[in-house]
Amino acid sequence: MKSNFITTIYGSVFPGIIKSLAETTRSLGGEWLTSKVIKLDGQFAAIMNVVVEEQLEQRLKSSLTEKYPTLHFVYAPASVPLRAATKTINLVVDCIDRPGLTGDLSNILANLDICVEDMECKRFAMDGIGDTVFSARLTLAVPEAADSEIIAGEIEAMSEDVRVHVM
Repeated sequence: MKSNFITTIYGSVFPGIIKSLAETTRSLGGEWLTSKVIKLDGQFAAIMNVVVEEQLEQRLKSSLTEKYPTLHFVYAPASVPLRAATKTINLVVDCIDRPGLTGDLSNILANLDICVEDMECKRFAMDGIGDTVFSARLTLAVPEAADSEIIAGEIEAMSEDVRVHVM
């Protein structure tokens, strides 16, 4: 039987923190159904909906605490029943940066009832255009019948400068 819980993690950012947390979860057969990550001024906070075999839940929690002693973990039972996500799609979203962009992207995915397994966002200056560019790599868990091109189109409809590449 599967156990489903929410974990909130916070502490100082270090290179590859999210990837490392995901690898630790996967090493015990766990997965993140959804996740939200915020990084700000050397700190980060993440909230994840985690599923793991019931008999491995405590081992996963202990492993996270032992492997990341400088991070703080808070756990709560998930209140929404598990649902099956049957395939994974990977997207890259590129556009001119603007305030609220990450929130808008998250809202579009939530409205499509898509589970974000991983989302890595970067912002960087582009001298040639004089603007800051936003780029996000997304791994999404979607129903088997979902069409990645339709999902990409919904994201591109966010604004005329948004480009989505299905990987």
